[in-house]
Amino acid sequence: MTKKTNIQKGHDGPYKTPIILSEKRVLKDWIDYNGHMNVAFYTLAFDNSLDEFLENTLGIGETHASHNQQGPFVLQAHYHYLNEMSLDEKFNVRLLVVDCDEKRMHLCLDIFSVKQKKIIAVSETVLINVNLVIRRTEKYPTWALKRLVDLKNTHANSNFPSVLGKSIGLKK
Repeated sequence: MTKKTNIQKGHDGPYKTPIILSEKRVLKDWIDYNGHMNVAFYTLAFDNSLDEFLENTLGIGETHASHNQQGPFVLQAHYHYLNEMSLDEKFNVRLLVVDCDEKRMHLCLDIFSVKQKKIIAVSETVLINVNLVIRRTEKYPTWALKRLVDLKNTHANSNFPSVLGKSIGLKK
């Protein structure tokens, strides 16, 4: 049995709709031979923002994982690239909780360009809580599930991007 500690980060709300994560900018190394931000760095921007949300809002990020031997694993991620960004362009990742249960969360994140004032890309992600010792799923702590449910309820009437839930394939 793994000893759990009582180190708790994050907060119990109130929560904004959407949650706007810290501002970032497109770095020189992120520009590809097409002259715009490379696809890999969209994934990096989403992933870093997801870590920020898990740590600072939900309290189940890196600190929780290292002290309680449980953390989030991504089960599925789906990306939509709607526009492009260029060097030094500033952006925020915005996040909405679509759904959750005692072990999983379904999130919608978008990259919003400060300069263009529009959504550049959307990520739809499903995560599951895993015991890092036995490598099996387990329930979120009660306080974390309460935060998730509160976020889901807060975000319930949001204007989710129209690409949310769309399947991948060629249009016929």
